[in-house]
Amino acid sequence: MKNVYLIKQDGTSEAMSPVFTRDESKDLQNILKNNLDLLPGDQIEPDAPCRWMMIKREMPVPDPGTGSDRWNVDFLLVDQNAKPTFVECKRYLDTRARREVIGQVIEYVANARHYWSGEDLRAHADSTAKADGTTIEDMVDGLKSGFSVTDFFNEVEQHLRDGELRIVFFLEQAPDELKRSVEFLNGQMRTVDILIVEARQFIANGLKVVAPTLFGFTERIREIKRDRHSDGKRKVVAIDWESFEADARVRDSDNKVVTAIQELYDACKNLNADIAWGRGTTVGSFGPKWPSIHSGASLFSVFADGRLELHFSAFDKSEKALAFRAAVVGKLRATGFPLPDKWESGWPNLKPDAWVPKVGLIISALQDSVSASGANGLS
Repeated sequence: MKNVYLIKQDGTSEAMSPVFTRDESKDLQNILKNNLDLLPGDQIEPDAPCRWMMIKREMPVPDPGTGSDRWNVDFLLVDQNAKPTFVECKRYLDTRARREVIGQVIEYVANARHYWSGEDLRAHADSTAKADGTTIEDMVDGLKSGFSVTDFFNEVEQHLRDGELRIVFFLEQAPDELKRSVEFLNGQMRTVDILIVEARQFIANGLKVVAPTLFGFTERIREIKRDRHSDGKRKVVAIDWESFEADARVRDSDNKVVTAIQELYDACKNLNADIAWGRGTTVGSFGPKWPSIHSGASLFSVFADGRLELHFSAFDKSEKALAFRAAVVGKLRATGFPLPDKWESGWPNLKPDAWVPKVGLIISALQDSVSASGANGLS
């Protein structure tokens, strides 16, 4: 083991003593939970360092025989590209921190891909956010991913289905045989990255240092994976109205839904909304934003499959946003528009048959509320 030295104020040094944990949950998992950057994103992706968001600690994985939860992944994280990252912690003194841990986690991954949905993962992330005193919108915004919350979790689900994911073994010290196994597997797999983060701990005079080091990638392996990925990158479905409309018309046989969506889109444009195009690779989407009311969130998102997702829960950050939300909701209720349950706290989706026949009511509520706010330049 390499020595680590503490340099004192007088310039002299003191060797720090290595520490091996005995309580995996307290001394290893809790350290990672409170310091996700101990997974060195700049070593994993040097050109675009990973930024992390936790979906859930002790993420349950169902048993294929019963469908009930059988295992738990120590941590399920995602990066800014919505790539799922399974993290399993093992202390060095645990004899399972050998080759058998690879088979264990691959079993977790195989079943998770089959059972987990984007909606399930979003619900777990929402619970994690609330426990941390924040919101899922703020967590996704903090990644600076460019995705809306819905598009982000749709992308997470798609990555799972395609097997585009990352497995990380977080250990205080990795056995050589595990390092060799991981490096070999990493060179053979096209879409799955299997990595080790060795987080060695040292202590001196009550001061503890953790030094994370990545194993599993060599420049040759990176080159192999880049070549394998080069022709398989998925493209964003909709980047403007034309590409969105093309996606929507494929899904709408009689064009009634597309007609209603275009009416809503044109109305938002006439009200000087900024149109944010989703980054989804399976379903196109857009959302109108009025930055003077809310600098980050769109009031709703419209999907090419006809869904209308309400983002009213995000409009509680300022008095102006709350007033605007209250105006829109009041107008809709006054006309008998069927607002779904939990519109204040969730992200309810309306199917086309619920909102398309009443698109005029939505447009009228927007026109009155946006004009009253002055967000369209009129008051």
